[in-house]
Amino acid sequence: MIGKKKRRLVWYLPWDGTYAERHLEKMARKGWRLENAGNPFWIYRRAEPANLRYAITYFPTASVFDSGPTGDQMTYADYCAAAGWEMVSAYGPLQIFVNDRPNPVPIETDEGEKLAAIHGAMKKMLLLPDGALAAVWLVNLLMRLNPRSYYSILSTFSSNQQLLLLLAIALLLLLSLGMMGDYLVWYLRSRRAVERGGACLPSHTLPRMIFQGTILAIAMAALLGPFAYASGGRGLLFILAVLATASLFLAGAYGLLRLLKSMDGSRSFNRGVYIAGAVVLSILYTVVVVKGVTALMPKAEPRASAEVYTVETEWGSRNYGIYRDDLPLTLEDLGYMVTEADHCSYRREEQTSPLVRWVQYSQYVYGEDSVLPELTYDTADIPWAWLRERCWEQMSQYFNFAETDPAPWEADRTLQWDGSTGSRRYLFLYGERIVFLFLEEAPTAEQMAVISSNLRP
Repeated sequence: MIGKKKRRLVWYLPWDGTYAERHLEKMARKGWRLENAGNPFWIYRRAEPANLRYAITYFPTASVFDSGPTGDQMTYADYCAAAGWEMVSAYGPLQIFVNDRPNPVPIETDEGEKLAAIHGAMKKMLLLPDGALAAVWLVNLLMRLNPRSYYSILSTFSSNQQLLLLLAIALLLLLSLGMMGDYLVWYLRSRRAVERGGACLPSHTLPRMIFQGTILAIAMAALLGPFAYASGGRGLLFILAVLATASLFLAGAYGLLRLLKSMDGSRSFNRGVYIAGAVVLSILYTVVVVKGVTALMPKAEPRASAEVYTVETEWGSRNYGIYRDDLPLTLEDLGYMVTEADHCSYRREEQTSPLVRWVQYSQYVYGEDSVLPELTYDTADIPWAWLRERCWEQMSQYFNFAETDPAPWEADRTLQWDGSTGSRRYLFLYGERIVFLFLEEAPTAEQMAVISSNLRP
């Protein structure tokens, strides 16, 4: 039986039956006849090459959860058989007929009824699933564009990987909305044409499939592409693991549906069991991804510290990494006396994208007997005014800041939050730069001048 059957992924606009008909006729001329039209693969069997005519029709009341053609479908098929049309396969509302006559009488002769059948089927096959997908992508996109902390918003917009993820989600949202919009435009134009006594308009599947395939490829490249360059081959392994687990999930869902239909259960039974099974598969898939696939995700190696300072406590030893990075503002600049016994760590972490350059600075004090305060601050350079305003608004809500006089800081705007222990947090705007500053003690006028001089661009 090797070579007697083949499976092919048939990609076409679901409302463009003409494109699929021409494809099936071409396959028949090559000696391959359709045996079963499933989702997503169609099965063909080897046969003598022949000039056959195929017709694709839609039966809106049918469902993918039907174990086989319904009674009404079989009655419809009997009428078609009288004109020489044999039903080859049915999948949900989709029905495929074949005829070996050279010029058979068309199954559908009333364009209005044909359009109504297509639209009824597309509500199930296209508008409902793509609408649900669009809602998922939109919610995901809005959640990522509206983070709940200043750290999250800067981390997102200063990361090329996060921006690529946002691009992938936006493209997938565009793909779902585009499919629905494209169909609805075709439907409305076709309805006007039919009302004027004409026929349904052609759909031109090929250019649209090329466009949709391109969008999908770009989205997948944006989603997984950055991992491909991870060292040690872990990036490629991670991509393969993600694709493999997703394929297994889809195969499991499709296999479950085939099993249910082979058991000749009712539509409601098949639907209920399938939904329950899909939920279980989703949970299993999530566990596999979280526990297994993410273990393969390439991780950035932590930056080595200049030295390690060890402190002995009653609970055991504690190790602190001491960094010696250059900082624009230090405790020494603010007039504090810093000695080696204070074991200060000067750390700088930068993350840059085309939208934001975010730098985190810290001077931590690890000396056991040190009385020095710690100093932490961030700078975010944001050349895009709309994004800078968005980040400022989000960051200003994080600690319930209050507007204060910017003049002592020589800033465009200044927000301040006072802690109960004397600590203070500040938010400064210097042109295109936002500065977030944490001080354990209230600054003097001299210290305010130094902070302004060292942190503004």
